[in-house]
Amino acid sequence: MAARTKTTTPHHNAVIRAVKLSNSKLGGSAAHTWRTMPVPHADKDRTHLNEDWRPVSSPGALRAAIRERLKLADNVTTSSVVAIEYVVSGPHEAFAEQGGPVKWREYFRDALAYLEARHGAENIVAANVQLDESTPHLAVYAVPLVDYPATTRTRNVILGKQDGEWIRGPKTFDMPARTALSATHFMGQREQLRELQTAFAEEVASPHGLRRGLRHSAATHVTTKAYHQALARGLAENLSLSPDELARQGLLWGRESPEEHAARVTSFVVEHYAPTVARAATANIERRRADEMAETARRTEAALDEERKARQQAQERLRGLIGGLSREEVAKIEGFAGKCRRLRREAEEARKREEAQREKEAQAELERMENNRAAQLRRLPPEALARMGDGERVKAWRLAVTRDDLEQTLETWLNSDFFEANGYLSSRGRAFVEKENPKPAERHTTQEQAPTTPRAGMPVRSPFER
Repeated sequence: MAARTKTTTPHHNAVIRAVKLSNSKLGGSAAHTWRTMPVPHADKDRTHLNEDWRPVSSPGALRAAIRERLKLADNVTTSSVVAIEYVVSGPHEAFAEQGGPVKWREYFRDALAYLEARHGAENIVAANVQLDESTPHLAVYAVPLVDYPATTRTRNVILGKQDGEWIRGPKTFDMPARTALSATHFMGQREQLRELQTAFAEEVASPHGLRRGLRHSAATHVTTKAYHQALARGLAENLSLSPDELARQGLLWGRESPEEHAARVTSFVVEHYAPTVARAATANIERRRADEMAETARRTEAALDEERKARQQAQERLRGLIGGLSREEVAKIEGFAGKCRRLRREAEEARKREEAQREKEAQAELERMENNRAAQLRRLPPEALARMGDGERVKAWRLAVTRDDLEQTLETWLNSDFFEANGYLSSRGRAFVEKENPKPAERHTTQEQAPTTPRAGMPVRSPFER
């Protein structure tokens, strides 16, 4: 961004808003941005002036660009936030067209550069300048991808058994580099949004004559939908003329029909009085904003009062502690306090060293146990490995895969054809185990006994008789 002389205009606040968009919300936002849905406050005759600063110029193209970026992430779900929409603007009167200091093209270019630095230029998939509204806006769509470098992670796991008891200890795992989708990384906490407002004002807005909005603000954002509803209500209530109403007046103007006259008069009223009606229709919103600003001032003053009281109480406690003491005595107290801080710091450092030493010893013990196990496996023939249970065999196999010193042993196991690539028995391995451990033979009678049938003349006994 080009360096500029820093100027301040007290009543011109910068505007930057961020909204998280899932797939279900993306369509409505894109339709509003590229005017594929009715936008009452946009002038259709000026829509052609809008500019796209990325190849994306339609809702469909936006979805395609986002899908392409999401291929890099490993954690995308159906409910994921797939984009963050930023809207950058300022007060109507702040722009140069209204006599203000802000030139929209330079301001929006700097804003886009700021967002590219925040997200990475490749993750800014769309940027649309809207000039068909009374105040210029910049809408930016960013895919919130985060690149995490390779690292290690230590977890407390079961290491094995000793004297019949399970042993637990720390184990370090390698975590490969990855790319994840994370809107939380950029705007997961309220403090992050405050920092966004502050940093944007300092780095972008201030050189263009804008400043940060008030901290501790009680203002709530009036959604576009709410504003449009208020505007539509005002227009419907105040600018509706029907042919029937004109006909009841009994007035005739030449050959003009009531319908033609109604259309002409309505067009005239809309053209000349729509701005006044719109202001009246949104008066409630403006009154609410005024109340919110008053509440903001009250909160700010309350926060300052709390800070003053806390500082005053701290000073009073300090005076109570050192009141009546000489400078030499105060110096001794300060020296004692410094010594306590040093001892506390040294104790904390000693604790960290001991913890690191314990972790190092646990890691060394883990390595010793793995080395002993590797020494046992190095001399283990395939037949003995095949006789193991599945769980024990797979553990031994995985250890052999991760150790260079067991490479020859692993090759011997593989060449035996007793095992699959994951350590489970192959068909040949199962045949070998079954051959060594045949199933007990089933007992068969040498002569099939036919059920006894009574001979003629013999009494038939019930099976329930004893």
